[in-house]
Amino acid sequence: MKKIQRNKITNIENTDIFDNKFLFEYLVPNFFSNSNNIEIYFLSDLLEKKKNTEILEKVKQKPAMYANVYSAEDELQIFTELFNYAMNNNKKIHIVWVTLKEEIEMLETYYEKLWFFNKVSNCFYPDFREPLITVSVNIENLIWRWSDYKAMREKIFFNPPVRESGQNKAMFKWINRWVTAWIHIKNFDQKTKDFLSECIKNEKILALTIAKVLKFNLEDIWFEGDIEELVIKY
Repeated sequence: MKKIQRNKITNIENTDIFDNKFLFEYLVPNFFSNSNNIEIYFLSDLLEKKKNTEILEKVKQKPAMYANVYSAEDELQIFTELFNYAMNNNKKIHIVWVTLKEEIEMLETYYEKLWFFNKVSNCFYPDFREPLITVSVNIENLIWRWSDYKAMREKIFFNPPVRESGQNKAMFKWINRWVTAWIHIKNFDQKTKDFLSECIKNEKILALTIAKVLKFNLEDIWFEGDIEELVIKY
């Protein structure tokens, strides 16, 4: 077994190095601790206030319309207001559960101004202690896409919702460009483990990057919490 550390992968003593298993650590953040002076905003809570209940009847016949129950326009408006609030008041905030490329593009522009962008690698190397604004994507918005509504229906009726395929690809893009700080995972069930395994096998997200968005980036932001272990086959 191999352990994924911040910037390297090492063999674990007294384990089979050919067993195709990675050992990750992940941080379960304590968002109720005020010691880090970071304001936490869950888009799900803020979007719930803008829920479009009139669409729900149509969703029964056309499940993909569920994405409009919590519209992209409303989400972007909320995100923009939070972004401007942090910048105008010098507040350090973390926004949980972004789903739109337009949100991350705003963040990317901000990170460019902080000189985090490396032209050679075409990636960002943020020191997450510095920016006022950091964000997380929910694992469900990586696993599922617009086309899955037809088969999955209410099983993937989340808030914020699963967006179209282009938004799904964007979420992967900005994880791999190191702009997105964290993947929010509520339940490390077998489906989640299988998904992370496929990401590694297909190189959709590299193992070292997964380690960063499960633990190390959060530590850099100064989040505290319990450290758990996660074994992923690849």
